[in-house]
Order: sequence, then structure tokens, then C-alpha cells
Amino acid sequence: MSTRMADAILQGAYSTGRNQPMVDIKYGGSNGYAPDFSQWVSSTHYVRRNVIALLIEAPALFSLLPNPTAWILALKSLVETQVKTIEGLDQGIEATFAETAFGGSGEMFHDITNVKLKTSNVTMGATDLYGRPIQNFIADWITLLGMDPYSKFPQILTLGGPVPTDLLNDQTMATILFLEPDPTHTKVAKAWLGTNMMPKGTGDIQGKRDLNSDGELAELNIEWTGLYQVGYGVTQFAQALLTRMSLLNANPMQRQAFIQEIDADVEAVGMGYASTISTLAAESSVNF
Repeated sequence: MSTRMADAILQGAYSTGRNQPMVDIKYGGSNGYAPDFSQWVSSTHYVRRNVIALLIEAPALFSLLPNPTAWILALKSLVETQVKTIEGLDQGIEATFAETAFGGSGEMFHDITNVKLKTSNVTMGATDLYGRPIQNFIADWITLLGMDPYSKFPQILTLGGPVPTDLLNDQTMATILFLEPDPTHTKVAKAWLGTNMMPKGTGDIQGKRDLNSDGELAELNIEWTGLYQVGYGVTQFAQALLTRMSLLNANPMQRQAFIQEIDADVEAVGMGYASTISTLAAESSVNF
């Protein structure tokens, strides 16, 4: 049986503050003169996992709308379980360098002049459901809390309920945590804490008539605004939330059948497989 190097998992150095175990790259290099097969396990690669989105804060003005719980639940369900794709999250680092000539041979000397994080521009994809609840929810969020396209004022001011004392962005925007778990679903590999988040639109809402074409699904790709924090503190916050989500006993294959009885109308008509057996048993003329 093969064994891994005792210190194959890096401790300290560039693993500090990062929760996911990482291979120490001093082992497993296979692109030198010849690979060392005794270190093969250290060549295990990182495979990016699907991000989990968690609603942290809903827009504060949801609490002033009729049935505020329905609004919060709609947003939570949308970002956590309804969207099929989440794209545009990034936390790469880019460095800028100034170049000066190093002698006359064409060689250039580089000095670092700036470092920036890549900007996240989140887009969420979903297929709308019967009655277009996703597009309608987004349309009402934008027009009720943000701005009516005709009056240029938020429609919440017309409802006759409590009037907001201000319209700072925490009143109208959401905060969402995006985290990528490791393969064991116990450690956070990456995390983004996004705030000032709101859909930039509903997507197209079109109509047409063509009797020879198929009907069309409403495939949505919704862009969001947002400010995104990344770093050790965000990772630790995400880790605390992921730790709460233990997979103990959460085996989908052990879930009970979603129906436990034959429908009464189906049972009442008789016939079928079971009826054939009972009829044959009743008609049997031989007793042993």
C-alpha cells in the first residue's frame, strides 16, 4: 500500500488563514527530469466546486411591504435554490509594473507600481416558472424599492403604508455570501461577501406570434450590482456558516418516498396488476 509524505499537507507559510487543506508543492512535481512515483498522491489536483449562495440580509424596506415574509422568502429561495448558474465571481490579484530600459540590448527592468483585485460582476441564470414569478419578483423589487419607470420615484411611497425615513442603499439592496466548499463539504475554499446587490433588470419580456415555431422557455441571465469583500475575515465568516451545515444523515437516497399511498381514485377502479392476482387466487379450484 502506498503512503503519502508525512508533511504532504502544508502547515503555515502560504496556507496560513486558509481553511482548506493544501498540498505542499515541494512534493509531486512530475515535469522535471523524471517523476518520483513515491510522491504521486501529491499530484492530486484542485477541482473547482459549485458555489453556494447564502442570503445574509434582505433589503430593509421589504419589512414595510405587505406580507414582508413572502418577499424575504422569495429572495432567499431565488439566490439559494432557484438559480441554476452563478458566474462572474473573481478575486484574482493583478499587479502593474513600470518598465525602464536595462542597458541598450532591449532588456527591460520592472518595478511594481500598483496591485488591484479583479472586479466581480455577478450574473445569475435561471429558467422562469409558470406565471413568471422570478421576473415579476425582480420587476416589483426594482420598481417598489428603487424607481418607477414613469414617475422616477419608488412605488412604495404610493402604498399608503409606513413611509421610509430614508432611502440609503441598505433599504433597497441585499447582502449575499458566496462560498465554495472543499470536496469534503467541511472547509471553505473561497468566499465572497457581496453587498449593495440588486438585479440590474428583469431580462427581456417579449411576445410574438408564429404558429410554426415551438413555444419558448424564459431563460434568464440576470446581472447584479454589488460590492464584494474577500480575504481571511470573509473566509472565517463563511467557514462558521458552512460548519453549521453538517451532512450527517443528509443522504438523499435514504429519503422517504414522496407518496406513501395509492391514490384513492386509482385504488377504487380495481383491475390492474394486484387485482389480477387477487382474482386468480379467488378462482383457484385446487386446495393443497
